[in-house]
Formats: sequence, C-alpha cells, structure tokens
Amino acid sequence: MLTTKFLAVMSFTMLLLIGCTSTVDLPGPGNALPPCGILPNCVNSENGEGGQAIDPIKASPAQWQALKRWLAAQADWDIVTDNGDLLQAVVTTPTMRFRDDVQMRFDGAAGVIQVRSSSRLGIGDMGANRARVERLRARVTDTSP
Repeated sequence: MLTTKFLAVMSFTMLLLIGCTSTVDLPGPGNALPPCGILPNCVNSENGEGGQAIDPIKASPAQWQALKRWLAAQADWDIVTDNGDLLQAVVTTPTMRFRDDVQMRFDGAAGVIQVRSSSRLGIGDMGANRARVERLRARVTDTSP
C-alpha cells in the first residue's frame, strides 16, 4: 500500500521531470521563434508574456555578425545551427553543467535580434535565462560602431 508521503514525493518528482525538455526546433524563414511553454524557465522577446517577456536586442548587421563570432569563441556555447539570420546554440552553465537552449533571429528590417533562452531542466531557472539575454544585450552594445 502506498503511503501519502510516498505519493507526495512521487508527485513532486514527476512535476520536476515535466520541466525536462530537449532542444527546441528553429522556426522556418520569416517565422517567429517558438513560444515558451507554461513553466517559468524561459524568456522570449517575440512572444513571451508576463515574466517570460523580454525586449529584443537592438543591433545592426555588423553587430549581429560580431555577436555570432564572439559566441563561436565562447567555451560554454555550442552553436548547433547558423542559417545566416537564424542561430541556435546550446549553452552549458558553469556550476551545475546544465544545458540550456538559445535561439536568435536577426530582423534586419527592424534592426533587432529576437531571442529565446530556455532551460531544459527544472521548473524555474532562477533568472538565468533573463541574465543571459541581458549579457548578450551588453555585448552587442559594447560592439556599437
């Protein structure tokens, strides 16, 4: 017979595992980045709502190219796909070695980089994805012409 404590532990474990995801597919040309799910472990500049919303990164074509070169040189970033204006990368967090997904789409007409950053594991991200996007924003600002 299952005890109430055992059921509570199993329910909590299942809830944590629901937060585990795999790599998110990049959108087709001209399409928006995929939306965040229901868990608060993602930020999205194109279609995030509430706590998942974040501003896109203002950038010129030269800044976009400089950012991509910089990301390729980072030891904790693994660029999985670079289709010119679409980029997908896996970022490994320094302490716990979690793998997070980042998708970026450069919109040259609007002069912005749309960005989505999401954790694969866990219900929340303790602000890691928002902080990552803000570091990217600072990096782009540092490369202003």
